[in-house]
Amino acid sequence: MALEGDLSEFPLTDIIQLVDLSKKTGSVHLRGQRGSQVIEGWMYFRDGKIVGAESLGLSPLDAVYTFFTLESGPFVFRDDLKISLPTITVSNEVIIMEGIMRQDAWATIQQFVPNLNIVPRLVPNPSSGSNEINLEPDEWRILTMVNGKNSVAQIAQRSGLGEFRTCEIIAQLFQNGLIDRRHPQIGEALAPEFERIAGESSVLVRRSCYRRRIGRPMFTTRKARPVLNCLPWPIISSEGLPW
Repeated sequence: MALEGDLSEFPLTDIIQLVDLSKKTGSVHLRGQRGSQVIEGWMYFRDGKIVGAESLGLSPLDAVYTFFTLESGPFVFRDDLKISLPTITVSNEVIIMEGIMRQDAWATIQQFVPNLNIVPRLVPNPSSGSNEINLEPDEWRILTMVNGKNSVAQIAQRSGLGEFRTCEIIAQLFQNGLIDRRHPQIGEALAPEFERIAGESSVLVRRSCYRRRIGRPMFTTRKARPVLNCLPWPIISSEGLPW
């Protein structure tokens, strides 16, 4: 079954309904954009019914609902990849209804939580028309984890409430004026980029070490120095390379 395209032109609801109508067994790979966040994963079908899903850090059902919030990105159906044991037993109809609700809710959430990397902090003197703050237990749980250090992703993981529910509560706390966004220092903002560069550099050096062992051309110390300066471990050999 040749089914591929972009979620901006062929939404997830249509994909599910088409696979269901054709009673196909296989999987759909999705890589989509949600604001500034890239989300990738798989949905598994058996005789047209959703029986599983995978996306990093999410439960199968949460992964499916997260896919509904993707605005764009490629997808492709493959009939050679199947799941052995079902991890989802909810009907397609219920999944579609809940998915559409989350899609609409995420449009509001995203105004306050554009991505999971933002770090919320408590407002010292929140302005409120009442002296009392009335919060549900889940909201109190999230509020106690807001300390100006934990990112939304970390709060979601530690709270056990899941990504969507955590973002929903944090957006509400923003609206109520109880928290605001802490803007990181320049060093903190650049840290992820430094980690990426260091990771890529270590791969280059490992490849050069491998080439040296098999007799192929390798980095000279002069050429490797800009790369090695980014590495998190010390250079101890006389040639400037860690072998």
